[in-house]
Amino acid sequence: MSHMGDLGEEGRTVGPPDRADDADYDVLEQSIGRILRQSRSPRFADAIRQRAGIRLDRAHYSVLVRLGSLAPVRLSDLAQDLGVDVSTVSRQVQSLEQKALVDRGPDPDDGRAVRLELTRKGKAVMRKMQAAWQETIAGVLVDWKPDDIREFAALLARFASDLESFEDVDDI
Repeated sequence: MSHMGDLGEEGRTVGPPDRADDADYDVLEQSIGRILRQSRSPRFADAIRQRAGIRLDRAHYSVLVRLGSLAPVRLSDLAQDLGVDVSTVSRQVQSLEQKALVDRGPDPDDGRAVRLELTRKGKAVMRKMQAAWQETIAGVLVDWKPDDIREFAALLARFASDLESFEDVDDI
C-alpha cells in the first residue's frame, strides 16, 4: 500500500523529498508489531511482575493503570476507555477491590452511579509496576546515548499522541 503517491521507476514512492517512503513505513509497522508482541508475552509480563515483586495479572494491571490515570471514573467510562465490555471490567474491578487496590465511592453527579478510585495500596502497586517497567526500559537502552534516549522518548510520545487522535480508523 502506497502512503505517499505514485511509485517511481525503482518502486519507491515519488513525492516531496522530506516525506518517508514505503520502506520506512514497513520498518515502523514491523517494529511496532515486535514491540507489541514482546510486551504482551506472558514470559515478559512475568519478568516485569517479578521485578516489581507484585502478584497481579496483566489484565488487572491494565485496569489499575487506566484507573490511576482517569480516577475518579465511572465503570462504564473505564470500560469504554479500555475498549472492553462493562461486564469484563466489572469482574476485574471486583477482583481489584477484593485485593484492596480499588475503592468505589458515590458519584456526586448521579446518585445511582459510583466512581472508582485507587486505594493507597493500589497507588503503591501501580508505582512499583511503573518502576519495574522503567528499570526494564533502562536496561534495554543501557548502551544508548542520553541524547538518543531523549529524542526517542520525544518521538515516541509524539507518535502515541498522534495515534490516539487519529480519526481514520473507522474508514478501514
